[in-house]
Amino acid sequence: MKDSVARSEARAPARTYTIRAREEATVPDVIAGTFYLFHVIVYALIDPGSTHSYVYTALVSQKKLSVEPTDYDIQVTNPLGESVIVNLVCRDCLLKVKRCQFSVDLMLLPFREFDVILGIDWLTKHEAVA
Repeated sequence: MKDSVARSEARAPARTYTIRAREEATVPDVIAGTFYLFHVIVYALIDPGSTHSYVYTALVSQKKLSVEPTDYDIQVTNPLGESVIVNLVCRDCLLKVKRCQFSVDLMLLPFREFDVILGIDWLTKHEAVA
């Protein structure tokens, strides 16, 4: 009981893939493309407006990856206004961009627009600059 109270108190709102909200902007600040993750090509979105990085739940199930619970719940809302609570993560996944490899922690997300969403957490970890 105490653990469930602590988890619900730790719930925080999160932003994720804000691409639709920005479609009319003159200068896009998101990038979509393909990368390698789990030795397969994935369709990814790099979105500095997203607080965390995510992976589509079915991809994790298909690859039978190890998943662990987080210490907190995050309420994620997509551009269509649908919300979901996420609290599972795949740690230290290897993302390949050309010949470079980057480690990324990916929260499991059931929304399917992208296989992977890379947020500000990943960009900061790897010291990305504009």
